[in-house]
This record gives sequence, C-alpha cells and structure tokens, in this order.
Amino acid sequence: MIPCHALRTGNIILVNNRLRRVTMISNSRTLTDQPLVGVESINYDENENYPVEDIQPVPMSEAVLQQCKFNYQQYFKFWQLISTEGGRKEMNIDSDYNLIDFMRRPMVKNIASLHQLQNIYYMLFNKELDFDVDTTVVVDGTVRKVVNTK
Repeated sequence: MIPCHALRTGNIILVNNRLRRVTMISNSRTLTDQPLVGVESINYDENENYPVEDIQPVPMSEAVLQQCKFNYQQYFKFWQLISTEGGRKEMNIDSDYNLIDFMRRPMVKNIASLHQLQNIYYMLFNKELDFDVDTTVVVDGTVRKVVNTK
C-alpha cells in the first residue's frame, strides 16, 4: 500500500500486478468514503478507481532505471540520466539507489520505488520523468520491457 500523501497525479503504480498511471487521488475519510486512487484504464476510455489498499509501489530496479532512460556508466559505477536538451547530466543514482551529487555524495538515500523517483525528479526539474507504461510489464514483481516482434 502507498499512502495517499506520497502520490501525485502522473505517478506509475501497480494495481493487480499491472502498471497504471495515477489520474486522481481522493483522501476522503468520511464514514461512507475510503481513500481512492483513480488510474487510467487499459484502453484509455475512462478512469478506474481503486481503494488505496489495492495499490502497490513499483519496486526500484535496474529495469526501472533503464525504462526511465538512465544509462549505466561502467567506469563510474552509477546510473546517469542525460538530458535530451543540451546533453547535460540531470541525475546520477548509485547501485544502492541513492541520488548522488557530482562528488558522489548521497543527496536522497534509498529510493525504493518508481513513484518516489518520479516525485524527486518532478520536484527538481518541474517536468515528468519519461516512463512508457505501454511497453512495460511486471512479471513476478519484476519490471520487464516488452520486446515488439512485429
């Protein structure tokens, strides 16, 4: 379960072991209401709502970083996101999933899930982190990229 206050619209979460994008968050706690999270439907025609207890974080992994367009720098032994606008480095993440600065000191420790990484990126750059929900699947709790054979 992910608490409502840790989510924002646009986050990628797991619902019934499927990746979904958050479109609405309702943190109502009246006698009849429960906190709900709205997500895009699979065919994008309408939103679906789920109780907050039914949503799970996407665990941080190398596959998640690759899907977010991070590249592993073998020489430096960390993941690096390079901006498409001018080629400058935007983020560096070490093997323990710590956001590190240019001196390799941790600025944010133990990023555990994709929605946390998305929120950090949004706070720093005021834009969404690139992640394609449609080309990614979850198998046994592990994020895998779909290979198109057409």
